[in-house]
Amino acid sequence: MLSVKGVSGIVATAILLALTIAGGLLLYTYVSRYLAVSIQSGELIIENAYYLTSVKRLEVTVRNIGMSTARVTEVEVILANGSPSTINQSISISVAPGETKTISITDIAERPLYVIVHFDDSRKTEPAAVRVIG
Repeated sequence: MLSVKGVSGIVATAILLALTIAGGLLLYTYVSRYLAVSIQSGELIIENAYYLTSVKRLEVTVRNIGMSTARVTEVEVILANGSPSTINQSISISVAPGETKTISITDIAERPLYVIVHFDDSRKTEPAAVRVIG
């Protein structure tokens, strides 16, 4: 007669429970550290982006939703034909937590399609669509 050997049901349940708890603790640690870093630093979002055709000016309004000051370092413009613009301007504007600021870029001859704001030297916003006015 064959003898079947294996782990009892109680032991298997205990092992699965221990693995589930360990996985939950790892996930909790990762998420809490990730959120702590993003909340403590500055975080910019683009609220509005307008292209005024009559004066060939792009106005980008950004808001800091983070807990510390963010420094805008560059505004990247993607043109209507999809190519990145050569008019990317290096700037230095500080945006305090909760503050909203408007950045103006002049002499833009071609219609911009999207705008991306670079801040704190290595971070950037999601691309925002540019509305055309005038």
